[in-house]
Amino acid sequence: MSLGKTHWGESEIRGPVHLFRERLMLRLFCPLLSGGRVLDAGCGSGSLAFDLSQLGYKVNMVEYSPEFVESVADRTRMNSKSGWTRVQRASVTQLPFLDSSFDGIVCGEVLEHVLPEDGGDLAAIGQFARVLRPGGIIVASVPLNPCLWDISDEWALHVKRYVREEFLNLFSENGFEVRSVRVWGFPLGRLYHRYIFKPWLNRVRKQTVVQRENRCDTRLGRSRILVNSAANLFRFDEMFSHLPWGRGVVVAAQRVVEKRR
Repeated sequence: MSLGKTHWGESEIRGPVHLFRERLMLRLFCPLLSGGRVLDAGCGSGSLAFDLSQLGYKVNMVEYSPEFVESVADRTRMNSKSGWTRVQRASVTQLPFLDSSFDGIVCGEVLEHVLPEDGGDLAAIGQFARVLRPGGIIVASVPLNPCLWDISDEWALHVKRYVREEFLNLFSENGFEVRSVRVWGFPLGRLYHRYIFKPWLNRVRKQTVVQRENRCDTRLGRSRILVNSAANLFRFDEMFSHLPWGRGVVVAAQRVVEKRR
């Protein structure tokens, strides 16, 4: 796998959309799994894993970007009491764990990066099914609606944007039972993307990964209060999650328990 083509850290954003999406994932994940060992598959900066560890979960992380592996490893050393275990550099299509190793998996904005020559998202789902115990829970998010493809997808090195039913079938046809679905990002998310995020992206997209290491998602990201306020405001969009017009989708699914013959 070519690192240059799968540098997932390129699209890591520390702003209101990122915060809202991770909070949504937690709201779907925690009621279905109260504790246990969890894999953050494609952990990026480790923000979701950190939140899970603070809630008492034992978290393992894999990430393909060497920059983020190093950064997260430093944070785990500084937060030795957080319940984190370790971060490893690995692809989601080749997970370095034994079968049924985890009670839960979270996978935020990763599957849209997996290249077809590496097996695509189907290979990743197969690995998730392998390392997740029967009855275990997975919560995953991806960008939605191919018609919304724009410069932000190219900058983030996305391979695709999903159709809602396509993403659901990826789970239901490969050993999972879908428990809940949330489409997010309409109408406020789309307005934010068009009038705030894209203009910011046009200004910074030529910067290197190192230059963007501590960047923020637009000027909103420079204020914790503003980021939290905007993220909370995006919850308004959940009223319209039954509509197909959002920018992303989060799915919670359960590993099917095979019946004994």
